[in-house]
Amino acid sequence: MLVLGIHDGKDPSVALLRDGATVRVGFEADYVDDPFEISGFPRMATEQLLAVEGLRGEDVDVIAFAGQHLPQRRTRRELLKQFAESGTFRGVTKRILRSAVPFSGRKPSRRERLKPLDKLGLRADRSTFIDHHLAQAAIAAASTHAPDGRLLVLVCENSGDGIAASVHVSRGGRLDRVATIDEDNSLGAFLETITYMLGMVPERDESLLMDLGALSRGLQLSKVTKRLSILFEFDPLLPLNWRRSGNLPETYDCVEFLRTHLRRRRFDHIAGATRQFLEDFLSQWIDRCALKTACENIVLTGSVFGLRSLYPALVAGTRARQLSICPAPTDAGNAVGAAIMALAEKAGVEHVLPLGQPRLGTDASESECADFARSEQARGGVWIDQPEHIERRAAELLAGGAVLARITGRVDLSRLGLGNRSLLCRGDLPELRSALQQHARPDVFWHEVPTLVLDTELQAEFLGTEKMPPKPVGEYWLKPRRPQVWTGRMNPNAPVPVQVIYESADPATASLLKAFRKAAGRTPLLCTPWLNRRGQLTRTIQDARESWRDQGLDGVVAGPYIVMRRADPQNTQPKYAELARRPFYGGL
Repeated sequence: MLVLGIHDGKDPSVALLRDGATVRVGFEADYVDDPFEISGFPRMATEQLLAVEGLRGEDVDVIAFAGQHLPQRRTRRELLKQFAESGTFRGVTKRILRSAVPFSGRKPSRRERLKPLDKLGLRADRSTFIDHHLAQAAIAAASTHAPDGRLLVLVCENSGDGIAASVHVSRGGRLDRVATIDEDNSLGAFLETITYMLGMVPERDESLLMDLGALSRGLQLSKVTKRLSILFEFDPLLPLNWRRSGNLPETYDCVEFLRTHLRRRRFDHIAGATRQFLEDFLSQWIDRCALKTACENIVLTGSVFGLRSLYPALVAGTRARQLSICPAPTDAGNAVGAAIMALAEKAGVEHVLPLGQPRLGTDASESECADFARSEQARGGVWIDQPEHIERRAAELLAGGAVLARITGRVDLSRLGLGNRSLLCRGDLPELRSALQQHARPDVFWHEVPTLVLDTELQAEFLGTEKMPPKPVGEYWLKPRRPQVWTGRMNPNAPVPVQVIYESADPATASLLKAFRKAAGRTPLLCTPWLNRRGQLTRTIQDARESWRDQGLDGVVAGPYIVMRRADPQNTQPKYAELARRPFYGGL
């Protein structure tokens, strides 16, 4: 049976399940110039997926849409305008008109959502609509192993189908919803409002706000945290639910209230208090859910839990035996979840296979990599190497101080790079760390660059890993045992982002990491997503060809080939670029 999952909201995506196994995903953001503005049906991603798999519309048995209802589509400019008008006479009038006047704030209907299927040759009569939170819970449950087969899935985000948070119990793959929190009490909307109030961009900069909050200090921090904590409380009659208190209005329309409530408070104190409040409140919620459901194996998903820097505090603040984060906690993974739920409804839970290795996106084939190497050689200024042991050779160059891009194999589900679409360098040299930081986020001086780590290394190098599930994958924030080596310059004692992989999921990346350990000892291997000039993940060889020279990288590991710059006769390259070309490492 072929099931096509489609997420046609923010960050649209498509997924294909064949006989219960997830075989491929595609993201519409990879085909547009402005990925932050994209919303709607993933037409180009679906066309590409069907073409690569050699499928016709008639071959697809079920088409599963994520979300019973879609919110009104908004561009980034419209979102900021909505926040600016919150609490004003104009904003209140618009909200009243949308609720009172028919069709004034109409959301996309199901008929409109089905229209693009005809152009792709897909049959609309084979479609079904899956609840937004069920889709998110399904992919989280499918990606996590529970020793006793019983799993607690917690979803916390802005809003989806009128719900801001939900609690699900998974037994052998079957999901049962046991609690819901409506969108009026949304912690995600509350966080977005504070992000806007502090001059940052909602739906984009929440993770940066949490990173800033970790740096906050001062006597007033606890007072501001207390002012935030009185705005929410747990329902005494429904212990898994929370609600607003302290006269807080609906969280999606509380800008003016928070401005008054936090008047004359410092920026850093508000950021730090927001982080502290979320850590404490979410830890209490996780504990309550684990206690009332008698389930100690928990997986977290949703945009709020997508703020992975909260993970160390959640681990320390809860008594759960196992606590993990879904590999794709944001809306982009909803296509996979919708397909899983649709298959479970049509054929039964026993026909749904667990989500295997996380690399399900676009492939970089050996033939494409060979064409890339030949074209770069024709352009000149490079030397091409095709060593017998590609991972060992790349590890030697990295240990020598090179900054390398790596494009090979398939893209991972969460589009974090995870080695296959990454920039790599050793992490004990400040100039290299700074160079990678500039590539990842040149506009953010406090940005921490993730480190690539095998799951077998976690306990030896990091604290608080005892609650992580077997074979975790994705990005986690963990506190290193040797902070002087693993952390950056901002806060040596803080947790650091870690991109965790396991050997059976990607043997080539694991082999590279093992070879690097032999060449450089226990030195961290920094690994950040390789973004092209448009700020998108470098998906194809064409993206690599257009970007790597302009970005000043030392070289590219493309499949079985290594493409390295020749030494610059004018000595305009950074020192770390020359370091990799020493004769010991084979440079010319």
